[in-house]
Amino acid sequence: MRILVTGSSGYIASSLIPALSDRGYIVHGIDREPYDGDALTDVVTGDLLDPSTLEQANLDVDCICHLAAAKGDWGISEEEYYRDNLEATRRLVEAGKEAGVKDWVFYSTVSTLGPHHEPVDEEWGFNPINPYGGSKVEAEKLFHKLAEEDPETRVLIIRPSVVYGPGNPPSTNIYRLIDAIYNRRFAMVGPGEAIKSTSYIENLLDATLFLMDRMERGVQTYIYVDEPALTTGQLVERIYKLLGRTPPLWHIPLSVASPVATVSDWAADLTGIDFPITAARIEKFNRSTNFDASKIREEGFEQPVSNEEALRTTVEWHLRHEYDAPLPVGV
Repeated sequence: MRILVTGSSGYIASSLIPALSDRGYIVHGIDREPYDGDALTDVVTGDLLDPSTLEQANLDVDCICHLAAAKGDWGISEEEYYRDNLEATRRLVEAGKEAGVKDWVFYSTVSTLGPHHEPVDEEWGFNPINPYGGSKVEAEKLFHKLAEEDPETRVLIIRPSVVYGPGNPPSTNIYRLIDAIYNRRFAMVGPGEAIKSTSYIENLLDATLFLMDRMERGVQTYIYVDEPALTTGQLVERIYKLLGRTPPLWHIPLSVASPVATVSDWAADLTGIDFPITAARIEKFNRSTNFDASKIREEGFEQPVSNEEALRTTVEWHLRHEYDAPLPVGV
């Protein structure tokens, strides 16, 4: 099988590509950034909205895995989200359709469904609360239209949540949380009761390959999150213990932290500096994102790595990668 992967230098793709290659697939890539690895047959460095990028890309493939996207909680405008997540997808779909590509894997996000305290599944309607989720909603609709126009098309849409693991980019939430706790810069804001569904990278990749083996005509949509979901308090407590430290017994009320974060936002706008504390991050930390991935499990998928082992492996990687330090003895 020949596969084209967009966003080939990104966090998820850089792990997915070797997994596809190990299966014997011929994998091609597209990304704005150069690819650092040897599992790709070739890679085109360029923007999907630049016509020359898709002209250079090898579209003579059986499947396109579309991972290229704008994502972040600071420094990305609404216009950029819709440019990179919707318009770039539109160009890719048009080019792939013209080339006769029938199989598509699209990494969307649970942000299309909005925040929830009670777990929601794939049947829940779209309810994005930010441009990232909104742009992904519109991109999903493009794939539904594609499948409606061509009954031979097979589309797999995967919606993960808070993807983390070894190799986490510094901009990701789990990376920042571990780093802040390790460097004693962390303060618990809010009571820690918000539920946070997460997706460990190895589990997400296994889920992806599991679902790719079972693709059918039309559109299949799956949430993938690890089980069980943890509260922010439980997540913080586990990281503290893995670092051999005692979790805090107190927290800062939201009513106190929010005004401070607003000042930080003003300073960030003026200086262009991404401060670790922002109103959006405090709000996000205290917002439940609880999702139900029963659908994939009912089809036979078993989560290979437990939450405990996933977090332990991630913290261990972080210590060795950032500080050349091991986990504390006895942890």
